[in-house]
Amino acid sequence: MPRVKLSGLNIRKNKTGKWYVSYRKTGTALVSGFEGSRDELLRHMASTDFLNAYTVAQQAKGKRVYPDGTIGALIDWYETREAWTKLAPRTQADYIKARDFLEPTFPISYLEITGDDVLEMRDRAAETRYLKFSNDVVAYMSSVFREAKDARKLERNPAHGIKRLYKADKEANRAWKDHEWDAVWRLAPGHIRPALAIARWAGLRGQDIAVLQWANYREDKDLGRALVFTPLKNGEKIGEIELGVVAGLRAVLDPLAKGVLPSAPICRNSLGKQYPSENALRKVWQDFKASEAFTRALPASADLTLHGLRVTYASELRENGFSDREIADMLGDLTESMGKRYARGARMRKTSVRVFQKMTKTA
Repeated sequence: MPRVKLSGLNIRKNKTGKWYVSYRKTGTALVSGFEGSRDELLRHMASTDFLNAYTVAQQAKGKRVYPDGTIGALIDWYETREAWTKLAPRTQADYIKARDFLEPTFPISYLEITGDDVLEMRDRAAETRYLKFSNDVVAYMSSVFREAKDARKLERNPAHGIKRLYKADKEANRAWKDHEWDAVWRLAPGHIRPALAIARWAGLRGQDIAVLQWANYREDKDLGRALVFTPLKNGEKIGEIELGVVAGLRAVLDPLAKGVLPSAPICRNSLGKQYPSENALRKVWQDFKASEAFTRALPASADLTLHGLRVTYASELRENGFSDREIADMLGDLTESMGKRYARGARMRKTSVRVFQKMTKTA
């Protein structure tokens, strides 16, 4: 029988010798668990049934389709679960990249996946991409398989206990020095300053800064002005946070607040548009750091990060005698159970007032 040449196919053989074939563009599985030699597989792929399925896959548009029992079908199921839908946008973005990397495995039965398979994908991610990405691949697989195990689709999570290859540098988000802040503030373009000021004097994460609106900047009887928002990370457990706005931050925000709509973004890019994501905000910061003016003024400060301003804010609170619990409240960090959520919110309000009053006196 003459060999038929077909394009756009992903052909993979697993460790048990079974073959899997999918249409690469959509991920549609065409062969799952075929046992035999490659020549036998190719003969099967020349059959009328296979060619009909291949033609249907070529003509299909829209969402990928995977048979029940495959990794692709499991992932489709996983992305309907709260374990996925309640992830922070930043985590979802990282996981989507990991999911795309794992696409060649989608036609495989998830019941066949072992710890060795996870190790293989981890090592391949490290070799072909970078170490931190390999961590994301393992974390994503673990999250999918953990949800499947909890739903009794799997007896065990094959990604559980797999070692992460990347270890974050403890100094990666170090606190800024006073002269670094002064130099950056002097050099920073006007459209970057609001984001810098909010990170420096309120300690917000980049993902929250990017989405703040003027409706979040409110008058408050105890604080004068406050940033009131629900953090994207653990927001469903932490609830709404109220942070008093100190003089330095008010000096930046008050002039910008005049005549704006409540729904307008506080932080904008150079075109006056809202940052579409934290990554877009970070890219603007990275471009500024790469500028000649920055490198000339701060040649030893290329490691400064926006998140480092959050560390700077926390360090300043600690230097002013606030406890670890109070600092965690101000940063929106979660360490307590859901059962204490509302009591914790009331305490956070008191903490915010105390912090604002003391920091205002020491400014």
